[in-house]
This record gives sequence, C-alpha cells and structure tokens, in this order.
Amino acid sequence: MGYRSETFLTKEMEANGTLYIATEDGSTGTKGNVMDAVAADSLEADVIYACGPTPMLRAIKQYAQEKGIECYISMEERMACGIGACLGCVCQSKEVDDHSHVHNKRVCKDGPVFLATEVEL
Repeated sequence: MGYRSETFLTKEMEANGTLYIATEDGSTGTKGNVMDAVAADSLEADVIYACGPTPMLRAIKQYAQEKGIECYISMEERMACGIGACLGCVCQSKEVDDHSHVHNKRVCKDGPVFLATEVEL
C-alpha cells in the first residue's frame, strides 16, 4: 500500500496477508511510491488489485503485463448520472461499447473495476 506519510488500515490489511508499505517521506516501509516498494522487495503475485491515480495505475498495468500477472484496476472518474446515460465517466477501452459504439467503457455502469487489459490508461 502506498501513502504520502501517515498510514491507515494497516492492521486490517495485514489480517489478509503480507503487507508491503511505501511512504513518500520514508516514515514507514519503503521510501517512495508503490512501484518503488515493488522493485525494492522484488514482489511477485498471482493477481494484482490496484486503485489510485492514473499514472500509478499505468505503471502497475505495465508491470503486470511484463510479469504476466492478472491485474484489476479501480478507475477514479466522476460519475455524474451513475447509470451510464451521460457518458461523463467513460474511459478508453480495447473493445467497442454496445451503448455508444466506440472504444469506451462507462466507469459507473461497466466498472469501476476493470481487468487492466480491457482499458487504456
């Protein structure tokens, strides 16, 4: 998990398995971001679940593709209507959307969690 400085939910996450922490200020765990912790600890996984800013998701997606790891990402988009009608929350996809007939996925209706290989970041 990555943090700027102060950590939270660490006990809850540790209850589910081994937890690796990165803080930007180095106060806990690896100094830097999540990808710095992945590199520092040579982490391997069967599946990756990620949420956060787009640049981080892009880096995690690339890492997962290089390592052949299945990766799910949670997209952070504004969801105006919440039912997919306004198309305000679309992200680019590799497949044609049945609703708009373009390469889009509606984050509010089709997601917000996607297999990383389904969407462009």
